[in-house]
Amino acid sequence: MADEEQMKQLFTQFQMLQQNIEQLTEHVQKLHQQNAELEESVTALKEFSQTLPDTDVFAPIANGIFIKGKVVDNQKLLVNVGADTVVEKSVDEVAGMLEKHQQSTTQNILEAETLLQGFQEQAMRIYQEVEKVNKE
Repeated sequence: MADEEQMKQLFTQFQMLQQNIEQLTEHVQKLHQQNAELEESVTALKEFSQTLPDTDVFAPIANGIFIKGKVVDNQKLLVNVGADTVVEKSVDEVAGMLEKHQQSTTQNILEAETLLQGFQEQAMRIYQEVEKVNKE
């Protein structure tokens, strides 16, 4: 009877760990995607800074909708800093902001992956304990 109760507890613990592993795996994937998007943005900024003034460009106004425009200044950008406030910043300043955010995201990925590894190790220990109880 004690073995049956122990098996129920182990099974419940294992299910909770599996759920945590799935959620954390999804979170890590989103962080990786965010990091890739930040990298693309930094690359795009650096390419933009090489664009000559008076060059024709397409500026997005909605998803998949663009307007034609011309580059007036390839070194200054308008950045939304929240609360409907837009400030002018240089390409280097914006690239630096994005790179700092990317470093933070990379740190979050490392922490989440470490936590994920711990959950997986716990799940393996529970699995081994279930195997041990089943053999007895």
